[in-house]
Amino acid sequence: MSYALLFPGQASQFVGMGRDLIECWPAAGRVYQQAEQASSLPLRRLCFDGPEDELTRTANLQPAVVATSLAVLAAGYAEAGLEIDDSFPAAPAPPIAVAGHSVGEYTALVAAGALSIPAAIALVAERGCLMEAASEANPGTMLALIGGDDDSAQQLCAAVRESVPNSYLQVANHNSPGQTVIAGDLPGIAAAGEAAREHGIRRALPIAVSGAFHSAAMQPAAAGLRAALAAVAISPPATPVVANIDADMKTDSAALREELAEQVVSPVQWTASIRRLGDLGVATFFEVGPGNVLSRLNSRILDDERSESISGADAIPLLAAHLSGSDTQ
Repeated sequence: MSYALLFPGQASQFVGMGRDLIECWPAAGRVYQQAEQASSLPLRRLCFDGPEDELTRTANLQPAVVATSLAVLAAGYAEAGLEIDDSFPAAPAPPIAVAGHSVGEYTALVAAGALSIPAAIALVAERGCLMEAASEANPGTMLALIGGDDDSAQQLCAAVRESVPNSYLQVANHNSPGQTVIAGDLPGIAAAGEAAREHGIRRALPIAVSGAFHSAAMQPAAAGLRAALAAVAISPPATPVVANIDADMKTDSAALREELAEQVVSPVQWTASIRRLGDLGVATFFEVGPGNVLSRLNSRILDDERSESISGADAIPLLAAHLSGSDTQ
């Protein structure tokens, strides 16, 4: 059965994520150990015990989510009888493509064989610090628009930029039909919340993040990331990666390097990415990592139930069956 692997980003986390995996699969515990060495962060404590306010700091959260998603994937490999060291070899029955939402794209690159586990975690730790610093220098936040469409979100942002001096409000995530996330300066976000209904948007919900991610506010982070990426080996992926910024299939190292730098200042094209995978004939989407945010988005994008959340120990055998090719459904 053709399948794709999807990896979540921020907003998927919860205190306790990953704990059940290390009790059953030592390979998952080794991923956390590698991640702690690469990031110099106490990721097991943060993921398993919190506290929540410390876990959700951008500089901690990004490596924590990526480490947990990789631990889930490692558990699937182990259950399938496949060994990993600091990277994931191609599975006997590999996915036809991979994708990740925002920071989840780094997890996707590890799954595709383009990045090692230590390299990905080190980059993500740097990314989190850079984005946190950019947020402190240029305070902003994000707002989820429910109802309406991409055009109404763009019109709302344009109207706010005209009325609020120096506002840089813009669309940040095309998450699904009827859900668009915008990012920007604090006055711009406040104005957008008040004006949303005038643009046909049913609800405007604040998102608990510390910055205007995927917007112009992250330009300093993008510059820092380019320098960090230049020093890291990125291999051509063994599995195609559907990119955040344009939903295109990336198959070479140079394109992936550019993608990772640009995506922090560019909208996440998640709706287009999932439709692209659907057009490729994907029968099942496995969301590998904490929570089920992407699975819920996907059900709205494709209007069907092709998504499975692989978050805890009980779902690992399903992932293993597909990786090994033993699934016959």
